Order: sequence, then structure tokens, then C-alpha cells
Amino acid sequence: MSAAIGRVRQLRYDGLEQFRARGSYGGVDYCIAGAQPYALEFANKSDVICLLLGDIFSKAKFEDDSEERLVFQGETAAFHPREGNVRVAASRVCRGFIAFAYSDEFQASISDRSLDAARLAGSMNNIRLKSIQHLAAYARERIRLRQMLDPLEIQYLGGMVYMETLQGLHSVRPASKVGLSDAEFARINAFIDAELEGDISCARIAEAADLPLRVIFDGIKARTGLSPYQVVLRRRVEKAQQLLLRTDLPIADIAFRCGFASQQHMTTVLARRLGYTPGRLRSDAVQSWS
Repeated sequence: MSAAIGRVRQLRYDGLEQFRARGSYGGVDYCIAGAQPYALEFANKSDVICLLLGDIFSKAKFEDDSEERLVFQGETAAFHPREGNVRVAASRVCRGFIAFAYSDEFQASISDRSLDAARLAGSMNNIRLKSIQHLAAYARERIRLRQMLDPLEIQYLGGMVYMETLQGLHSVRPASKVGLSDAEFARINAFIDAELEGDISCARIAEAADLPLRVIFDGIKARTGLSPYQVVLRRRVEKAQQLLLRTDLPIADIAFRCGFASQQHMTTVLARRLGYTPGRLRSDAVQSWS
């Protein structure tokens, strides 16, 4: 086991694109991972469900929770909601998994049951139902016999995995929602603004607000639709935009004041979120004023 863990530590964290067997059909994106150690990190743009073909021994971190040892049990499903963050270092992988990402259109066409409560509750692993066991056994056998799963079959399999996982989410975890009072939410926002230059973790927010970690995460998600990490990042982008437009501070200083790791980090984030680099944003504003 120690040798396997060592190999994982040497792997670079990559997204689902690291798995070569992947594709898309009819609103379902998929990738198939084999029985090799991996280091996986991605931010969900869509709801993702993984069908576990065998046990996976890992260290895992979801959303802004702490990293913990986790065994993904074989013949189960794992649900990772949109706008969440997944980080998994798998040291021992038995048979692998198939990950499905679903478009809104596909979800609406296959079920009228809402996933809102499940999204608020965050990632859920080891969802075990007889139907999910059968689907995992079927997929595992096809892969073992080296029979390719054609795109239409992948769509059908992904659809069945979605429906059964949805059933599992509603049956094993009640739809609960923890709210924040206006005063608590204001206190959280004030802390974020005051500490924007530094490292703001969900644990630090919980300590400052004197609330449990899960209450912080669920409450912010219920109020904003975003994780605490995404709320902090959005506030950093807003402050950077304000400073770029209203001051003549050097761009590197603005990046520091807004809590970005570097000027390049801020440039990358702003270009992705606003469609402009800091320099372009400032130069366009100057031209509009003149």
C-alpha cells in the first residue's frame, strides 16, 4: 500500500480529461477510468454521478470540507452537485468507475424530480441500491470482456444511473436546509471583506461567525447558490474590478490586496469571469472617460 500511495503523491492533479475513454452523447458526457491510481480535481459545471465498478481507497475533499480518508465502495454511486469542488487522490483502485455529467436538458427530459435539496447538501458517496449494484455489474462485465459501450448504450446506462441515484438521494438523505439569519449572513460578509487579502477558508469563516462548518456551507449555498469558496472568489473579482477602474494602483498591488496568489492568477481569473484582462479592463475604462 505504501508504494501505491507514493505513486499517487507523484501524480499531478488533473480533471476528468485525464481518462482517455470519454465522450458525449445526447446530453450525457462520460469518461471511463480503469484500475490505476489517479489524482483528480475538478469544479463541477454540471451534476456529476460516478458509478463505482469496484472499491477505491483514497484521500478525498469535497467543496470546502477538510480532506479525509475515504473508501468509495464498489457497486455504489457517488453524487457530486454542480458548482461543487472535487479533489480525490486514489491510492488503490479496483476496477475503476464511470463518471457521467448531465446537461439541464437531459435532466429535465428524464425526470421531474428536483435535485435542489441534494445540491445544497453537497457531495454524497456510497449510495447503495440493488438497482445500482446491477448496473455496475453490467458495466463491469462489458468492460471485462473488452466489449465497447457504444454512445447510445452509454446514454441509456447514464440515464438509468441518474434515475436510480436520484431515488437513492431521496431515500437515504432527507431534504434539509440550514439557513443563516440576516445578522449571521451580514457578519460572514463583513469577515470576508475584512480578510480578503488573506487566506479565507470555510473553517475560518465558521470560527469568525461562531457557527458549525456545515451550517456555514449550507447556509451560504442556500443564500447565494454558491459555495463559500466561490463567494470569496466572486468578492475578490468585484474588488479587483473596483480598484482597477477607480484607482491607479499597480496591477500587482491590486492582486495582493484582493487575495490572489499572484498577478498572473488574478489575470487568469478575471479573463475567465469577465472576459477581460486587468490591463484591458483599465485601458477600456480610461478610453471611455476620455
